[in-house]
Amino acid sequence: MATVREFDYLVIGGGSGGIASARRAREFGVSVALIEEGRLGGTCVNVGCVPKKVMYNCSMHAEFIRDHADYGFDVTLNKFDWSVIKKSRDEYIRRLNGIYENNLNGSKVELIRGRGAFAEDGTVEVNGQKYRGRHTLIAVGGYPTIPNIPGAEYGTDSNGFFELEKLPKKSVVVGAGYIAVELAGVLANLGSDTHLLIRYDKVLRNFDETLSTGLTEAMDKGPVNIHKKTQV
Repeated sequence: MATVREFDYLVIGGGSGGIASARRAREFGVSVALIEEGRLGGTCVNVGCVPKKVMYNCSMHAEFIRDHADYGFDVTLNKFDWSVIKKSRDEYIRRLNGIYENNLNGSKVELIRGRGAFAEDGTVEVNGQKYRGRHTLIAVGGYPTIPNIPGAEYGTDSNGFFELEKLPKKSVVVGAGYIAVELAGVLANLGSDTHLLIRYDKVLRNFDETLSTGLTEAMDKGPVNIHKKTQV
């Protein structure tokens, strides 16, 4: 039987919260280990805020280019290559992953690669090795919910959006929240025939009424095709 490795503080999850907590604990001189099976940085860095802003900026360039002709610029060679922005974006994310790992190393937080699971004796097992923390933080984050509807397996979620190898000719986005609205706008601006399916008559219904109404009216003018009061 493998020896149980002991730490003062054990963190499960290498997202922004888990990493910040682990590094902060080290400032007090305690022994700290962090368990992560995937890329460091969590949702925001890998499949959220950061890559989404890259794609937003990309889509804004497309919008600017369409307006350039009115200012005297020749835009006849207006072409877009999805693979180029994907490669640049992914390389940028990998650099951020490396920075997070360097920060952990610099703080002397031990990084344990693998999926952690609690055992009956209260330890956390990773790849056959058991670990115990006097204090343990569960910071595993969240993930998109797949709707229980026929054919859902043929679609993708917001995580899968960043794995697309090419721009879809036609896209259907289900949802009226900010993630759905943002991704629909990106896809449409970059040239995909994009349809947004929403259950009610406005997007961002949980936001301020002025924002929700104003954005819905703006989106009604295109380029996203909004299908209101639609139940999937």
